[in-house]
Amino acid sequence: MYWILVIMAAIAASLIALVVGGLVTPAEYRVVRRMHLQRRADDVRALLTDLAAYEQWAPSPTTIERQESRDAQTIALHVTDDDTESQLRWEWRVEGDDAHSVVTLTESGRVGNPVIRFFAALRGHGGNAERTLRALAEHYNEFGVSVERL
Repeated sequence: MYWILVIMAAIAASLIALVVGGLVTPAEYRVVRRMHLQRRADDVRALLTDLAAYEQWAPSPTTIERQESRDAQTIALHVTDDDTESQLRWEWRVEGDDAHSVVTLTESGRVGNPVIRFFAALRGHGGNAERTLRALAEHYNEFGVSVERL
């Protein structure tokens, strides 16, 4: 009979540890990722400003709205992931010339649920930004592109 109480106490302690771990983890996060493409910067910038085109290459279903950006070189978007309902802010920056471009994606977000926040902090928040950059590279038939963590 005591072993049932011990198991129940262990389960309760695990759940409490998850919640407390999530509460001490910051809710806001910001990640910056960058990659190099063998593509004209103007072509990449045109694709990123065409909100309807995201359906063709973005890795998961998203609702995207244009936002005010800090400068003319930055493309700022408000992104809602249709699968998880998470809300993000993407800031794209494309630099380069007629042969190459450097694409930088800054993703900012907030994770409200403390349990999900705990697991997200364990695995790292940059996975979505990296998948998005790789999907952009694959749209241009560039596979195996290296994504830098900044």
